[in-house]
Amino acid sequence: MTRTIDEILTAARALGPTIEAAADDIERNRRLPEHLIAAMRAAGVFSIAFPRAWGGPEFDLVSQSRLIEILAYHDASVAWIAMICSDSGHYAARLDEATARELYPDVDLLTSGYLYPAGTAIETDGGYRVTGRWQFGSGCLHADRIVGGCLVHNADGIKFDARGRPEMLAVYLPRDTITIHDTWYTTGLAGSGSNDYSADDVFVPSERTFDPFVAGKRPEPLYRYHGVFFSNLPAVAIGCAQRMLDDLQSLAMAKVSMPSMVAMKDEYRVQLALAEGTAAIGAARAYQNEVLASLWQSLVDGDAPTPSQRAAISLMSVHAIRTGNEVAELVCEAVGAASIFASSPFDRRRRDLATTSAHIIGQRKTLAAAAQLLFGDEPMFSFV
Repeated sequence: MTRTIDEILTAARALGPTIEAAADDIERNRRLPEHLIAAMRAAGVFSIAFPRAWGGPEFDLVSQSRLIEILAYHDASVAWIAMICSDSGHYAARLDEATARELYPDVDLLTSGYLYPAGTAIETDGGYRVTGRWQFGSGCLHADRIVGGCLVHNADGIKFDARGRPEMLAVYLPRDTITIHDTWYTTGLAGSGSNDYSADDVFVPSERTFDPFVAGKRPEPLYRYHGVFFSNLPAVAIGCAQRMLDDLQSLAMAKVSMPSMVAMKDEYRVQLALAEGTAAIGAARAYQNEVLASLWQSLVDGDAPTPSQRAAISLMSVHAIRTGNEVAELVCEAVGAASIFASSPFDRRRRDLATTSAHIIGQRKTLAAAAQLLFGDEPMFSFV
């Protein structure tokens, strides 16, 4: 039975207590507990990018971000895995129908992978021989399907396309041929389990490969533009920072500062942090939703995104992630020494936000591609 967008959002909100109860285990074990993955799967979290024709909910872009923000409010690692592993429907839409149905017999399967071409795909009869080691395999410990980005090689070496760019493909790697390396010891997002993974001389048939820089083969709006892969990533930062603001407000309402014996809520620095942070996150969320709603309407209308719309995806992404980090610093300065302990939720969320900003979508250098689009140029490589 197809679950509606509202039903999945309601189910995601209901996961809050379960997520909160698992927070320490998530941090300690650097992965999500299996009972939580099962609960997320049952709630429909991983099905959001599948079409209604398959029994999926076919979330619009704003609703996808809303879902990720709901989860990030409770734990950024949970939201991160939801954001990454719910792209199964996007991947499936880039395959022929029969192959996609074979790989995804139901819409609740998780897909993990790193699209950067860290692997080598050597052309052979019927497909490719693939070797490589990929980083940042978020959710790979839980994934039903794993993909890896590759540079395509033929007998002459690296292949190039008509623009003179190296030819790239994402390939589906059989789960039993993958080696996962325990490398995920990081500042934050511990529970995302974004370990390295590798494959050695694995055959991948041509039908199980796709170009991540082209649109899907399905006709629905969600698959008409390749640049929506990471459009819900900024919601991780927005949800996490919003929780820090709410926790600051709750703490300030209950605490008396020492040695002044003044109610924390009456301290100017606390009032300023709460006010500035609330305005900043509200603005980032509004910009996100405006950009995504505009892009979605174009896709629904059958129009190709304009260069300014494409640029706006990068602009709002970097803005939201940087704003989340700025709010974290405001909040932790207001909280004071209590925020520096590893056991503090303020510290954990601050570290999660710092790690989120390391993703290519959150780095300032991504703004260069946006600027090129605004100048009317086409970036050499860009997810938008």
